[in-house]
Amino acid sequence: MIKWCHNAKTGEIFSYNQEGELTDFPRGDFLAYGDYLTTQFTTKEEAIQWAKEYGQCLKCRSSRKPDENGKCRFCGEIVVFSHEK
Repeated sequence: MIKWCHNAKTGEIFSYNQEGELTDFPRGDFLAYGDYLTTQFTTKEEAIQWAKEYGQCLKCRSSRKPDENGKCRFCGEIVVFSHEK
């Protein structure tokens, strides 16, 4: 089954295959980007919508949805979207 992933650090949206517990998800991306990755989207459109709402918090080193002031709800830093870099 094809699944989709959003990388908040790079803004990339890409697909990978998953069958049961087996996957061809790129290990290098997982090791390099960790919590910046959001996986398991069933359609590319879902991943695109997510990318519009979730950016990167450089302090938390994670994908975060900003509050009404554009800041991370956990640490208070500005959430940056890849198209804003």
